Amino acid sequence: MQTYRIAHGLARILIGVIFIYTGLIHIGDPTGFAQAVAAYRILPAFSVNAFALILPWIELLAGLAIATGIGLPGGSLAVIGMLTAFLIALVLSLYRGLDISCGCFSTSPEAERISWLYLARDTAL
Repeated sequence: MQTYRIAHGLARILIGVIFIYTGLIHIGDPTGFAQAVAAYRILPAFSVNAFALILPWIELLAGLAIATGIGLPGGSLAVIGMLTAFLIALVLSLYRGLDISCGCFSTSPEAERISWLYLARDTAL
């Protein structure tokens, strides 16, 4: 039972840190993140900038909630929602054959391209 609690705590902190990290990357480069979001061609053009400004703060706050345990239920729900949306965006983009960067851990358009491996990674999270 003790091993389970330790593993659960470490997994929770890891997922929290991942979302804190990505939130900070996206907050630091809103223009690059907006370009990454637009490349998926899912959202209407008029909503991309607002989405790219709001989502990183949700990532950061959800990551903090999960990593610290303060507001854990809300943070967990937000992360589940985001991961589901990210999975759908990846599946649609891979199905349509888009050659775009993920925008996950980098806002650079030259970052590694999306692949089915990214889908597996997001599913694992």
